[in-house]
Amino acid sequence: MAKWGKLTADTAAGDMSTLLGKDAEVVGTVRTQGSVRIDGKVTGDLHSVKMITVGATGVIDGDLHAESIIVAGRVKGSLHAKGKIQLEATADVDGDLSASRLSIQEGAKFRGRSSMDEPRVPMSRPTIAGVPSNLPKVETDTNGGLHAKQPEKIG
Repeated sequence: MAKWGKLTADTAAGDMSTLLGKDAEVVGTVRTQGSVRIDGKVTGDLHSVKMITVGATGVIDGDLHAESIIVAGRVKGSLHAKGKIQLEATADVDGDLSASRLSIQEGAKFRGRSSMDEPRVPMSRPTIAGVPSNLPKVETDTNGGLHAKQPEKIG
């Protein structure tokens, strides 16, 4: 569980490039090469190469794009992370989530759809040298029986 009052490893290492205090408000798109923490209000999209953290007092009306995202405040918009999205118990999110990993703590409010992007390995039919590729496909029916299906001819 994140400790909002303490320095995280990210901020202790000096990687926190942007901090928006709880009494600050920004209207427009925010872009940063480092991590950003929002404790105030943002009306517009946020883009970070690293991490976006929305503190318990943070309010965002816009989409978030980052390597990873932690939300403890309110967000009205979609969250897109290449890595992980983490919703803390105090989070209130109204929008879609897209990430490779997702963590939602008990008590978090989430209205929207989520999608977990996983690396996809293309499925291909193995071929054996010298065997024609126009052989019938073998399929099973709902009763477990096998049936040969002739390939469709095009043209």
